[in-house]
This record gives sequence, C-alpha cells and structure tokens, in this order.
Amino acid sequence: MLPLAALVVIFGGIACWVIFKTASMSSDRMLIGSVRTLSVALDAEPDMRSRLVPLAVQLQQRSQPITFYSVHHGGALVAGSAALTPPPDYDPSGRVIDRHPPATFPDTYRKTRLYRGYVDPKDADTVLQAAYLWDGKLAGKSARIATEIRLLKGDRTPTIVQVADYDDDRRAYIFSQCLQVIGGGILILMIAVLLFYEAITWGLKPFSALTEQVEKARLDPPAHFRLAQSPETPREAMSFIVAFNALMARMENATESLRQFTTNASHQMRTPLAIARMHLGLLDRFGPDSPQGRTALQDISHAVQSLERLLQQLISLARTSEQAIDPAMSFDLVATATNVLDERLGHLSTFDIDLIYEQDEEGAIAVKGHPLLAAELITNLLDNAVRYNRPGGSVVIRLGRGGGRGRIEIEDDGPGIPEEHRDRVWERFYRGAAENDQVGSGLGLSIVRSLAERMGASVSLNNGANGCGLCARVEFQEAA
Repeated sequence: MLPLAALVVIFGGIACWVIFKTASMSSDRMLIGSVRTLSVALDAEPDMRSRLVPLAVQLQQRSQPITFYSVHHGGALVAGSAALTPPPDYDPSGRVIDRHPPATFPDTYRKTRLYRGYVDPKDADTVLQAAYLWDGKLAGKSARIATEIRLLKGDRTPTIVQVADYDDDRRAYIFSQCLQVIGGGILILMIAVLLFYEAITWGLKPFSALTEQVEKARLDPPAHFRLAQSPETPREAMSFIVAFNALMARMENATESLRQFTTNASHQMRTPLAIARMHLGLLDRFGPDSPQGRTALQDISHAVQSLERLLQQLISLARTSEQAIDPAMSFDLVATATNVLDERLGHLSTFDIDLIYEQDEEGAIAVKGHPLLAAELITNLLDNAVRYNRPGGSVVIRLGRGGGRGRIEIEDDGPGIPEEHRDRVWERFYRGAAENDQVGSGLGLSIVRSLAERMGASVSLNNGANGCGLCARVEFQEAA
C-alpha cells in the first residue's frame, strides 16, 4: 500500500499544481480580456462611448463579480473605484510605447494572430501601453492588476484603464479546488485499501490452506508428507505444490538412503572389526610365533585391508555427491584411462592377471564430464575386474567411439555375474556369492553408477567374449 499511497500523493501534487497554473492563467486572461474590452469601449466615438462603457463594465462584472475597475484621464479619476490608482511609474504626459512587456499567453489551437492583444489592428492603433499584469495594492490588500494606456479619439492626454482582483479570492478558489482533489485522492486510497485487502486475502487463501497443511504436518509428522491439491487450487499455487512435493520426495529418498547407508555401513564395519578383535585375543593368548598367532596375524591383515577398502569406498561415495560438475566440462578419455593404468599398474601386478590395452583408433577421445570423477569410475571397474577374476585370467581395457559417444570397456574372463543378479549389484553393500572370499565392501559398482549419472554417462554390464566373464561398458557424451 505504501507505493499506492505515494502515487496518490504524487497525483495530488501534480493535480494541485495544474489547478494553480490553470486558475492563475484563467484569472489573468479574464483580467486582460476585461481591461481590453473596457479600453475598446472607451475608444469609441464620443456619442457611442456613453452607451458602450456601461455595457462593457456590466459585462466584465457579470463574468467576475468581485472584479474592480478604474479609468483615469491624465491624473483624474473618470470612472470606477478610486482605490484602484494608476501604477507608480505612470506619466500622464508621457508618450513611451510599451514601457512594460505586454501580457502573453500560450497559443490557442487555432493560433489566431493578434496585434498587441487585438484581433483587429485598428483597435491597437492608439494604444501606448499594451495590456500588462502587475501585483499591487487595492484597499490595503494585495491584488492582481491589469493595465492598458491609450489615446482616445480626439484627445491628446493618455487614458489609463485598469481592472483588478484580490489575490486572496484567487487563492481561496485554488485552495478549495485542491481540497477537493486531496479529498478525492484520500477517498480513492481508502477504497483501494479495502479492495486490495479483499483481493489479496482472496488470492492468498489457497496458500493459507497450504500453510495449514504444513503446520498440521509439523505438529503430527506423517511418514510421507505431500501437499494436497483441490479443484479450487489456482495455477499460481500448482507450481509451488509440485516443487514442494518434489523436494519432499528428494528429502525422503535422501533420508532413507542415509538410514540404509548408516545401517549397512555399521554392519559391514562390524565384521572386520570383530575379526580383528577376536584374532587379537588369539594373538595375545598364543603369541605371534605360534601357528595360531601367525594365522591370527594373517586374518588381522585381511580384516584391516577390508576395513581400509570400505573406508576408501565410503569416502569416494561421499565425494561423488559433493563434486560440482560444469555441464560444459570435457576431458580426454584416452589420457584419463592411461593415467589410471600407470597409477594402478604397481598394485595390479601383484595379481596373476594379464592386462591388455586396445584402442579402435589413434588420437584423443574428447568426452563430457569431470576427469577426476572419470578416473575414479575407471579405477573401480578395473579393480573389480582384476580382484574378482580367475587366477591366470586376463583383463582387456578397450577404448573407442561411435554414434556421437566415447566409450570404454573393461572386460574380464572370470566367473562373471549371473544375469539375475546384475540388477542388484548396483545396490550399496550388495555382494554376490562369488565375492564372499574376496576383500571388498560391495560399494564399487554403486560408486560407478553414481559417478556415471553425475556426468551424464551410461554404464551397463554384459557377458564377456564367448559368454565368459563380464564386460562393463561406459559411454560418455562426446564433446563438441
């Protein structure tokens, strides 16, 4: 309402200014018109003057009853009010033409040509001082005075014609008009306040209903909260309801994922810790040089490796949701894959596995994504292919492009994953029967899928060559 009130104030100020300018100009026009009418009547032939002057006086008094007039011939009052004296610089014997600038007003639409204020040039022939306006005193009160001086026919002495009006009368008229404008503005503002209040109340009613739903859910939280829609729900609220419900769904999914993650992580970490604690007891009981002690040391080492692997995977999984990705970012898939091989070669050489690198064509393969996330994805697939392969097996890293996409395939000839389990291996902490004798966390493929989705890539698991082993295929969008 404050901007509306400001607009009403500005409008009222502009209207009062227009009233002041219009009223002042209209009053000045009337004074100038009256003094010229009276002046022309006095300039008539002597036998007509006695009849025209009273008619002119009566005409100007009817148009504005509070107007005063006077006619001085030389220094003597001929007609009118004696209180309306000639201007201070009046010279009865002078012949100065237009001592003061004549009164002018904005041109009318017709733009009638005037001669010193008259349409007929003959009316201005004997004018010494064209009609002008000045501020003076009338009976001790400030007044606006119009004055014109001319030589009457057959006379050598200047005749001064004056018409005046009190300033306070003009101000009272302007003040009354401004009061009407201000009163109208206040009335409009009050009506607008009522209308706007009703309109805003009606418009916000659907949002008030939504607020009540949220407040009720806060006091008695349901398992799955969604904002309900009704046939009266306006379009403006529909977008908010859809966005709010989508946010609640994401929050519920995140909460459920966090709950499952915490439960599974605590379960997975409990196993290696229990193994380490049990074998530490055996080591303390039999000593490190006993057969039981050596077995306990070996099992403790495996438990620590399993725990270390789990922690690394948990950290990687957390980083996948924190890493910001620019949609326009790109990297060289060939360089990233070779860097991963160089870094992991020392660790992978401890396994009895042959590594084979293949590339369909020479040169770089520019694809969209983040190089660090892509390196983490390739590392997980490569570790899985080596870790769960058969002794003496091989792993093929194959790169290529086609159909506007760059791809990397990591294929092994190990036991593979049965097709009925391939949908579940993407779940966190899920481990197939073939993995139970290996140190792992069950997070590798979950991390791979999460990273691929973050970069807009697709990942799939298929049978290896001749139906043996497993081929993991990742396709990236090719960069322009």
